[in-house]
Amino acid sequence: MAGVAFYQMIGLDSHVRPLHKKLDKKTFYDFADLNKKEKDYVTKYVERIELTYVLTPSNMNIQPFINEEYHYEGVMFITIRLREEAKDNHVSTISEVIQGALPNPVVIMFTKKENIQVHTCIKRRNKVDQSQAVLEQQAYTPWFPLNETNETVRQFIASVHMKNVSFAHFFQFYQDIHRAVQAFQHVDAVGAFYIAANEQSQQLIAQIKQLETEIAAWKAKLKKETQFNRKVEMNMKIHELTTQIEQLKQRLK
Repeated sequence: MAGVAFYQMIGLDSHVRPLHKKLDKKTFYDFADLNKKEKDYVTKYVERIELTYVLTPSNMNIQPFINEEYHYEGVMFITIRLREEAKDNHVSTISEVIQGALPNPVVIMFTKKENIQVHTCIKRRNKVDQSQAVLEQQAYTPWFPLNETNETVRQFIASVHMKNVSFAHFFQFYQDIHRAVQAFQHVDAVGAFYIAANEQSQQLIAQIKQLETEIAAWKAKLKKETQFNRKVEMNMKIHELTTQIEQLKQRLK
């Protein structure tokens, strides 16, 4: 199975024994107070939800990280097997449901056929209700097969391997995985697997993605435009934005 193979490839199973504990969908229906659409997505498109690993200071040599905003006392790995008809918009909603229902930091691995997709989310504690989490920043890889001949897949697996993530404390451990997921997510925009380890590089990537969005919008307008002079202007604008993207990419190197 793709899920088992992924955990083996990142070295997790050599550190912690898997639980393979099935989680009842009804638990999320009751606890997360789902609306009809969210409940329908979980019912129709999820075949199985499994708590695969729970990492704690007692089974990993990693310390908790606790301050006023962030409580990272451990990390959960949840595997969700999807039905074949599940689409990407269904997956993003299901991920948000799971992340929102669990205040603990969670790495979600979706599986469909022989492909997998990894989701992460940086959370902080809700100051009004400590049992709830505020989802700050979500990230997800594209779907990929476990094929190490693919350079991006190889780089991602190497980045989240247990020998390459920080064991200083659980917040740093989780952030390392989250940044690797972001790097995979942004490969098409950035043009390479690039881990944004500081705020400056994160801002540069955000600017690149914003410019990509603007280019897509201009291209959509260009297809509808009939006046030649307007087409020229639009092409010039697209060229200008493309040049800006290349300049930002150079600053990342």
